Amino acid sequence: MLRRLLAVGALVLVSASAANAQAYAYPAFQPSRIAEREYNFALADGGDFGTALLFQWREGLGNPKLQLTFDAGFADPDNADTRLILGGGLAYQLTRSSSEMPFDIVLAGGLGFSTGDDVTILRIPFGAVVGHRFDLEGGYAISPFVHPRLSYNRTDADTFDDSDTELELDIGANFELKSNMALRLAAVLGDADAIGISFAWTPKGLRR
Repeated sequence: MLRRLLAVGALVLVSASAANAQAYAYPAFQPSRIAEREYNFALADGGDFGTALLFQWREGLGNPKLQLTFDAGFADPDNADTRLILGGGLAYQLTRSSSEMPFDIVLAGGLGFSTGDDVTILRIPFGAVVGHRFDLEGGYAISPFVHPRLSYNRTDADTFDDSDTELELDIGANFELKSNMALRLAAVLGDADAIGISFAWTPKGLRR
């Protein structure tokens, strides 16, 4: 048990120190369990980076441990034109919580792209999501999670080009209202802080 806890801690530290398809200043909204199929509708506030409206589609790949993620949306930054957001990524369920391992762990990485106002930003993040699901009365459940990741960012503009690597951390929780509906709250801490809320839905008629 202690050995597994140390392994989880090492994994998080490696992800944070070496640190989804996150393409702009908003939380990744990736919980610690992958989805068989999910449509996530999100609203995020990134301060000077503006308000972002986002749609995320998460889809299993037939393997219960693999998931594809696609992001699409718009952001309205202060003193700049509206930005288009696009992204894609892959998630892998490394562990599920059990009597011996108390944490769910997902490895997630991807490629994100945003453009507008003659500025293009490319992001390549990779990290781990660590959390645990707690059953509540009335059929509800809550799953707190943390998501440390390292992101390589490339900015191309008319007057300059720049690239850097930054550390980010999502802190959030997934509130299950029904088996196919959930509310998700998250905040991202890093060079571009942001907070967000989303509604995640799995249409029953589309479930496998």
